[in-house]
Amino acid sequence: MSNEIITHKFRELLLPSILIAMALNITTIVDSSFIATFIGHNGQAALQVLSPLILLITIFEWLFGLGGQILSLNKRAEFDLEGSNHYFTIAMLSTIVLSIIIIIVCFLFENSIIFALHPTIAVIPYIKAYGFYLFICFPIVTVLGVLSQFIRVDGQPKFASLLIIVPNIINIILDYLFLGVFNMGIEGASIAMLIGYIIGLLASFKYYFDSKRTFKFILSKLKIRTWLTSTLEIIKVGLPGASMGVFNVILIYIMNLILSGALGELGLNIFNVCLNSLLLISILIVGFSETLSSIVPIYYSQNDFYNLNYIVRKAITATFICSAIFTAFILIYPDGILMFYNLAQMPNDALIENALRIYSLAFIPMVFSTILIFYYEGIERTLESGIISSISELFGPLLFILILHPFIGITSVWLSFPLGFILSIVIVAIHVRFVLRKEPEYSGLFFIKKHLIEKTRNYTLKNKNDNVKTEMFNHLESLNVSSSSLKTVDLIINKIFDSNDDDVDIEIFLIDYDDKIIINMKDEGEREVMKNIEKEFSQENIKISEVLGFNNIEYTFIKS
Repeated sequence: MSNEIITHKFRELLLPSILIAMALNITTIVDSSFIATFIGHNGQAALQVLSPLILLITIFEWLFGLGGQILSLNKRAEFDLEGSNHYFTIAMLSTIVLSIIIIIVCFLFENSIIFALHPTIAVIPYIKAYGFYLFICFPIVTVLGVLSQFIRVDGQPKFASLLIIVPNIINIILDYLFLGVFNMGIEGASIAMLIGYIIGLLASFKYYFDSKRTFKFILSKLKIRTWLTSTLEIIKVGLPGASMGVFNVILIYIMNLILSGALGELGLNIFNVCLNSLLLISILIVGFSETLSSIVPIYYSQNDFYNLNYIVRKAITATFICSAIFTAFILIYPDGILMFYNLAQMPNDALIENALRIYSLAFIPMVFSTILIFYYEGIERTLESGIISSISELFGPLLFILILHPFIGITSVWLSFPLGFILSIVIVAIHVRFVLRKEPEYSGLFFIKKHLIEKTRNYTLKNKNDNVKTEMFNHLESLNVSSSSLKTVDLIINKIFDSNDDDVDIEIFLIDYDDKIIINMKDEGEREVMKNIEKEFSQENIKISEVLGFNNIEYTFIKS
């Protein structure tokens, strides 16, 4: 048994996932650095005050991008193409409508929103100057982010990557020109962001005219009632991931009030650097987690726990190692981060370095909590996902500040973040133990159906004469599968190999449900081959679809 196809698919989706995760995050990081260098620390503090609003974009990307994607992929796994396109249509329309509502609210109630953020008097002009173009950017970035989620899992991950890479490169170049060369002030940074993402959105229209795309708008059967009910379904599935953003917005807002009250603009600047360092590593962690959330619904719905267990372990290991390295770097050399924000060698540099070192301890536990959030979202375990996000992103840090502040003062703010992540993991582990008592068919944190493990087999065929195929057929014969059915399976396998290049592998997952046997075949060969197989082997017990860019065939044998 091997895991070549799922590994290749994971790697293929990973870069676009990371880039989508970094979409506006990297813009914020770059803008903070340029603004600190060319505008000063009041400008950087203004960006920190605006950060709760900036995070709203991430909330919509997760709410409709991930929620809609998961439901669409589940329908694809069930061979329901119309249902898949329905959720794609709803996700995109809801994103457009709600993001436009947000921009209208921001402009109509600009002063009230700024007042609610409680900025210091010195940073208000910077907030207004940067915020004007930021508000215009809201619907553009949101629509592009959600659309990129669907393009990524529609067999076009490279194009999805470009839609994020290009705006960010343009933003970096224009940031330098507008701030460093033309001295346009802080609004130059938000204009640069707006121009970059307008170009990205225009480039995305190529997807709509692409004949190879499988997600299509179906407006003819859409009614207001179905739109509302389907939007609620998407929100329900996407809420656990999006709740990370919601709780984070609330937490950052509260932390801004605490730090600006205790340390003034310096407190906001320190917190801005801490958040940006967290954003750097979270881009990687969320990228891995979002990739899992694309793959998990397919393999979990098919009960392929062998591949699922393999790829989850790989994701955790990779992100753990990267987080540990980044944490070690900050602990040893915090000035490596601080110098980008002109905070190195300041009179309060010991306070700043201490804050960043303590805050960096959150990176490693964040790996486990974030991957669990997106995994649970992928298998539609919204309660477990919600427990982790609410504790790690809001209630945990606030609880530890309340407990520790009387003893260690402002240091409690930085320490509360790693402790909040750890507390969320501990509590969800305890919760899952109680759930497993009520649902004994599952085991472990990842809700594996243990009674099916011994009834499954995974095979990867390199060619039609592979010895593994003989092993598989021997197993099927032991399960009393008819010779005619075995012949059909053999013909399908040979057809795939004969009609594709030599480097095409077929991953076969076989499971015995007692009353029936299901064989699932996946390959990354030509789509046209599947159309021919669909015509040639037209049977009620054979289903064919395209999902995540690979061909998916399901053959069901009913036991007599």
